[in-house]
Amino acid sequence: MENGIGYEKLLAAADQLYRFVMTVGDDLGAVHDYGTGKILNVVEMHTLALIAEQPGICVTEVASLWNRTRGAASRNVNRLASKGYVVKRKLPGDDKRIHLYPTQAGCRLAELHRRYDRERQTATLTRLLACHTPEELEIFFRVLQTLQAEYDRAAPEREK
Repeated sequence: MENGIGYEKLLAAADQLYRFVMTVGDDLGAVHDYGTGKILNVVEMHTLALIAEQPGICVTEVASLWNRTRGAASRNVNRLASKGYVVKRKLPGDDKRIHLYPTQAGCRLAELHRRYDRERQTATLTRLLACHTPEELEIFFRVLQTLQAEYDRAAPEREK
């Protein structure tokens, strides 16, 4: 192979990537109190954050942006609504689409989460920069973008 990297070495690296993805996947079900005394899982919290960033967004758009089915996105939104973080509204003249808006409590929680995520991301990047150059991290993130694009391209094949 090119650059002197053997195929077996690349396969071992791919196995490491899958272990990492599984670890991150396990974290998606983890619950956390972001400072309100109420517990939300990571998917619920990031759904609320998206709604707070884009008030009036519809469930279909949430599903598309998070690469989820409409049903899964609807369940997350319904949980957020039942907890008082999101309200659903139909706009005049549009009886088909339901628009999502954060409540005051939802906005507060989204802001707490934004700060929490920023602190965690800063700490993670600091640790990564202790081991890698900024250029190496830029390459890593470009590779992740390529992997995501490849995964998205193969999505119709996975749905069969």
